[in-house]
Amino acid sequence: MSTTIILSYILIVAGIVIWAALIPGGKHVSPKFTSYITIFGGAFLFASCFINLVPHIFLADDPYRFVTPGIHFKIAASVMVGFLIQLLLEQLTRGAEHGHNHCPCCEEETEAHEHHHPHLPHQGHCHSNSVHPVTGLIIGLSIHAFLEGMPLVDLDGDIHQGLLYGIVLHNIPIALVLVGLFLNNRYGFWRSFSLLLLFAVMTPLGSLFNLYLLPPNETLQSLIMGVVVGILLHVSVNILFDHDHNNFTLVKLLLILAAFVAAYFTPGCPEIYPL
Repeated sequence: MSTTIILSYILIVAGIVIWAALIPGGKHVSPKFTSYITIFGGAFLFASCFINLVPHIFLADDPYRFVTPGIHFKIAASVMVGFLIQLLLEQLTRGAEHGHNHCPCCEEETEAHEHHHPHLPHQGHCHSNSVHPVTGLIIGLSIHAFLEGMPLVDLDGDIHQGLLYGIVLHNIPIALVLVGLFLNNRYGFWRSFSLLLLFAVMTPLGSLFNLYLLPPNETLQSLIMGVVVGILLHVSVNILFDHDHNNFTLVKLLLILAAFVAAYFTPGCPEIYPL
């Protein structure tokens, strides 16, 4: 395994667990920062899907692969499967991929707290007598991270940089949601850190699973990428049209345009854009 791949895995893990520094003392990040990084990351993912990932799906090292009957339908179906997988996962994650905790009980309590005590850290109690959905959320997010990590490195050892940077960016608001939930439920530092680390390693594990345990078949890799494109399109479109980001402002427009430009200039795999 190359040093570049290892460094990419480290970047993904570090980009999540670094937010554990917020846990001691119950520190919080500005909602405006979270909103901005969520919008930028969502737009970057959306653009990367069409600039780097979709072209890679239809890039054939085997010139006879795309004369196979039904292969185009299978690839299109894999994108739709990925979209449906993410739709199902959100029943567990409650939209954490969008940078929000959409638990109705938590949202109602948080709004009430911010109205009456806007300058004090919120300590949630709405699940004090029941099971908080953190368990399901971690399971859903782990599956999501595992799947999106599978095509991160292709069979030639080249890293899909658009996918890599998109994952790192959109993991930031997810990590902040998790830290907020851990604080609200009074999780200790090491318990919180362990859960963040579990989520963080799932993307590298998905990549390693694909590289070493699945057959090195180009058609299979295209189908896997199709599933991931469907997942990322679902996430990115929901971010850009999320009701919490629905106020169209010049800042939002500039963030989206900047993300599109960044995705355009992010190098693709060498076989797609050799120059």
